[in-house]
Amino acid sequence: MAEGKVKINLSIAGRSYPMTIDAANEELYREATKRLNEKITEYSKIAKFDIQDRVAMAALRYSILALTTEQDSSLGNEDVEEIYALKERISKYIKR
Repeated sequence: MAEGKVKINLSIAGRSYPMTIDAANEELYREATKRLNEKITEYSKIAKFDIQDRVAMAALRYSILALTTEQDSSLGNEDVEEIYALKERISKYIKR
C-alpha cells in the first residue's frame, strides 16, 4: 500500500464498500457516508421508496447541493472584469 494510504470499509445502504484512500481524507469519507446513510433513512420515512429509490434520491440531493455550491463559488469572466474595474475606480479615490 502506498505511503499515506489506508484501507477502509464503508457501509452505504447496507452494502459494504472497501476502498483505499489517502489517510488525510478518512474522516471526510466517514462523515460523508454517515450523512448519506442518514438521508437514505430519512427518505424511508417520507414515502414508500425501495432502497434503490432512496439511494437515488439521496444522490440527487447531494448532487444538487454540490452543483449549487460550485455555481455560487465560481466567478465568470464578466465578474472578474467587473471586480478589476471596481478596483481601479477605488484606487483612483485612494490616491487623491
